[in-house]
Amino acid sequence: MAQEESIHRLSVIVPKNPFAPRPLQERKHCLCALNVEKLMEWWPGSPHDPERDRNKVRAIQRSLDWKRVVQIAAYLLQQEIIDAPNLVLKYFNEIYDPKKNEPGREWPPKIGKVSGYERSEFPTFSNVLLHVNGAKIEEIKIPNEKEEPGAAHLIFNEKSKNLNFSVIDGQHRINGAFLAVKLLQEKDSNAKWEIPAEIFLDLDKAGEPPRRQAQIFIDVNFYQKKVDRSLVADLFPTARSEREPRNLKERAQDIGRKLMLEIGPLVGMIQIPGIKYGVKDVITLATLNSAIEDVLETLNENGISSLERQTEFLAQCLSAWFEASGRFEDPRKTKEGSLNPQNVVYQGRVLVSILALIPAMIWKLRKEDINYVSDKAVKLLIKWLREVARKANLLDKGVFISKERFKEYGYLGSGGISRFRNSLWAVVDGNRRLNKRLKPETIAALADKNRGKVLKEISNN
Repeated sequence: MAQEESIHRLSVIVPKNPFAPRPLQERKHCLCALNVEKLMEWWPGSPHDPERDRNKVRAIQRSLDWKRVVQIAAYLLQQEIIDAPNLVLKYFNEIYDPKKNEPGREWPPKIGKVSGYERSEFPTFSNVLLHVNGAKIEEIKIPNEKEEPGAAHLIFNEKSKNLNFSVIDGQHRINGAFLAVKLLQEKDSNAKWEIPAEIFLDLDKAGEPPRRQAQIFIDVNFYQKKVDRSLVADLFPTARSEREPRNLKERAQDIGRKLMLEIGPLVGMIQIPGIKYGVKDVITLATLNSAIEDVLETLNENGISSLERQTEFLAQCLSAWFEASGRFEDPRKTKEGSLNPQNVVYQGRVLVSILALIPAMIWKLRKEDINYVSDKAVKLLIKWLREVARKANLLDKGVFISKERFKEYGYLGSGGISRFRNSLWAVVDGNRRLNKRLKPETIAALADKNRGKVLKEISNN
């Protein structure tokens, strides 16, 4: 009876792979759904008969990033996880404490007490990739009926010493799902989840180096190109449909999309590199969204709170900047469809720094008692931004410096964004021009002083 209870027959689909080398055509792989708690027993957890052998698993992946594990659990649960270190210890100590002395392992792990999550209306993840020795696939044949192509059972004895589960790709998802299920069971003891899996059988012999498994891991994680961040940023508002944004990140996504498609000087120019949308050397949507998110709290605190008004104000500030720089272009109206190669004012590093000046722009408009969104505001901002650029030694005969000069000043490459931003903030107040001989540390100190003054004054008002 015990032998029968330890044998598992899982329903699977066996797809044919015509691209596999001929010698591997007979080594089957299958698609199925696995109970994550059972998988944790078969893979790193429960010892096998007849001896306790916790070294049976030789994973392709390295040590776990426990911060990522907890984040996955929080995402699946769609709630913050509080007291993460103790929860990890509670549910994983029996599994991982015996392995703590293995090279590269850290147990118990050092992680933050609270883990946030990314919101989703349907939390899930893609299939994990597993390798199994000691199992077999048995095709399903129905008498008097046509054979169901691909339908089969995966059969194995979970107590067999010859059974070896290993994870090719997905160890963080498996552990994260396991933690999420355990936390769910604190409220509902019957909770369970079957995770999607693709299982390869006997690609490498038991006890031998996992050469073919390693190649699959490389194929999945190195050769396959990740989805472009800007393409994902563009899809977020679509995924939300008509639901209102829940946080600043989602509001920034809405504004960025409007600036890309509807209003302002960047319509049709903002880049989504993954689909070759936009104009070369113009800021990407993902970078723009991040810069917008950083200033939304300031906008809200100063009465610029609706989506329409925030978008109009930012579009106005961007227009003022391009006019002030003397390098306003509309490449959509040119035969080449591209920017002047010496024009850097549309680049991400420049526009991120200009958007970081939004508090100073609000400060300037308030000092002059001018409506934030108005023709007067545009004129004032053009004049003021031109003065800022002049005092920061960024204008050459009234035009923003060339790409070559921009590079000479050290604004390209590592640390360039910070140096450029500090040069702007260092001259937002006062009439003195920035001394070219000043050290970066001195400029940074001036920038911090002016930034502090501006934020304090607009906060007090």
